[in-house]
Amino acid sequence: MSITITKNFDLGKIHFDLHKELNLAGGIVMKDIADNVKNGTDIKGGTLQPLKKATIKAKSAKGSPHPSRALFDTGRMAGKGSVKGVGGRGVHITDRATKSKQQVTLSTAQDRKDIGGYHNEGGGNLPKREWFGISKKAEEKAFKMMRMRVDQIIDNA
Repeated sequence: MSITITKNFDLGKIHFDLHKELNLAGGIVMKDIADNVKNGTDIKGGTLQPLKKATIKAKSAKGSPHPSRALFDTGRMAGKGSVKGVGGRGVHITDRATKSKQQVTLSTAQDRKDIGGYHNEGGGNLPKREWFGISKKAEEKAFKMMRMRVDQIIDNA
């Protein structure tokens, strides 16, 4: 005995417009970066390199409420308030995906690009603190959402 299952679908009905999902994925990455900085973790899940004692002392003297937290003090890298990108602060979507351009771009605050890059790469006296990028956790969450949408598009074909 053999069983044959046939499913006919119209390839013309398959339109992979995923711009909404790409923008949501950008939001997932953006929130993940902000959460990681807030929690003192890097994009690989490790702990951010601690600040030098002199840096902590200088931040304390300026009245910082969190002088020992790397990348967090002003909130303009990826800390407080940055998920919404208020006033150009923190990580934000600089270029949203559209139906005709299936790509989303995230960036840091304009006045933080250089220092953010130095921290991410390290060098000289500055230790490497990989804070900007896509973590495995954010990647898995975004891909799961995208797979569900692709499956839905194919099922409806």
